Amino acid sequence: MLLLDSEAISSVAYGPDRRRDRVRALVTEMRRRNLPVATVAAVLAEVVRGRAADARVFAGLRRERVEVHPVDSRTGVRAGQLLGRFGAGSDLAIDAFLVADADLRGGAVIAAVDTDDLRRLASLATGVLIAGLDA
Repeated sequence: MLLLDSEAISSVAYGPDRRRDRVRALVTEMRRRNLPVATVAAVLAEVVRGRAADARVFAGLRRERVEVHPVDSRTGVRAGQLLGRFGAGSDLAIDAFLVADADLRGGAVIAAVDTDDLRRLASLATGVLIAGLDA
């Protein structure tokens, strides 16, 4: 499974071209392997602002057939556990939701730009890899 963070979703919607192409290549590879592409609902809070420009975000999600996973109590608790083990505060909650979702689903690749905190959180989970979009 591929999980998209807010920068990956923004890249699909707005570019820059190099990041957009990297995300699309990851999506294409997941589709080739018949694996899902998703994000967690909390990520939408970072990319949706109630403006006309949101249409590009939603168009990108539809075009790439991105599933949106809910942040339920199980995911929330796992994210809190990861934050606690990491010694982090709620400022990393959305990163923790992504890692928790991946962990609870048996692993995933998370596409992101800011990878440092995600990599540290992922080191506390099983089968969670981080794909840097600027690599």
